[in-house]
Amino acid sequence: LCGPYGKPHEGREMARAAELILEKPGMRSSAIRTVLITQSFCYHWTSPLKDTIAPLLEGYQIGLEIGDTSTACWCLITRIHYLFCVGRSLDCIQKELEASIRVMTLLNHDDVKLNTITLLATVKKLRGIDANAGDKILDSMLASAASN
Repeated sequence: LCGPYGKPHEGREMARAAELILEKPGMRSSAIRTVLITQSFCYHWTSPLKDTIAPLLEGYQIGLEIGDTSTACWCLITRIHYLFCVGRSLDCIQKELEASIRVMTLLNHDDVKLNTITLLATVKKLRGIDANAGDKILDSMLASAASN
């Protein structure tokens, strides 16, 4: 409803309704996907983007608790994208990205990790730290994928 249909307030109401449903007992396993969807696609249309940062971190934590590590990682990377958009310092974002890559490696989520590595390379290039940072990491990943 929000972006494609131009009805952000109706989308926000639907998001809120989904959250109310999730407050019922036994619905915790569905909470993380709802957090990811509502915070990524609904609330930022009608509220400041910075208001999505804490709920996405909570979504990540819930995902780890219930074992939905894939959605947890997507909450984490979406949160980092939004940190960039709200003007957090590149140094801070770089630290978040590096920590996230370690987590995604441990959780074996290469799809989200690749997205994160690309963003980390961009941040490093913007900071003037290592113009070839992303190239080295991506070359290593491609070599590893080719050997499997």
